[in-house]
Amino acid sequence: MIGTLIITQGGLAREFLAAAREIAGDLVQFEAVSLEWSDGLDEAKAKVAPALARLDTGEGVLVLADTFGGTPCNVALAFHVPGHVEVVTGVNLPMVMRLACRGSRRDTDLATVARALQERGRQSICIASEVRARCNGATAVAGELAAGVGAGDRT
Repeated sequence: MIGTLIITQGGLAREFLAAAREIAGDLVQFEAVSLEWSDGLDEAKAKVAPALARLDTGEGVLVLADTFGGTPCNVALAFHVPGHVEVVTGVNLPMVMRLACRGSRRDTDLATVARALQERGRQSICIASEVRARCNGATAVAGELAAGVGAGDRT
């Protein structure tokens, strides 16, 4: 099973994991490491290394970090080994939930999961007015179709 490690500064990593557990229940092979704002690179690596070791069951570990170039990301990149430890930045709750919903599936390799997660993260960023316009437009067309009004009949 692919392990999942969430790394952020402050308590955000713990909160992402707590929210996912509240929604999805117990999450096996998930851990969170919240770095202190004052942690240096060596201190941060010392916190992350044991978590990676616990999560590594041979199928790889996916590390979710907050911001590319920030300390959590830089720490994760120090452990990056293609095909074994992969790093995805820009962690958000929909990304964590997507992994939580995968459960203990073993049908996909680490790189494929990382790419799918990146896409899920992108898809979860929405502008409300655009989404509502699409929904309202779809609702209007569906209502017209239900009433027997064709698209060419609209004024």
